[in-house]
Amino acid sequence: MATASTGVESSDPVTRTIEEPEIDRRSATSPYFGRFTCEICGDDFSVHRWLTVKECEFTDIATQETWPGLTVIACDRS
Repeated sequence: MATASTGVESSDPVTRTIEEPEIDRRSATSPYFGRFTCEICGDDFSVHRWLTVKECEFTDIATQETWPGLTVIACDRS
């Protein structure tokens, strides 16, 4: 774990490619996922065939609450 900002730690990022079936599944499970904006091309996640992402988990040091973090580093539309 590394300190991401005051009071928050992050796990080491894992780089992987999310392909269309997983994008569709995650969009169906959480409608907000498909509407996230790709940092590379500016389009919604739901219109992509693949996204290469860095994923990590953040933890609030005081409460131990955790949440996922995802950063797009490449996409099929760029």
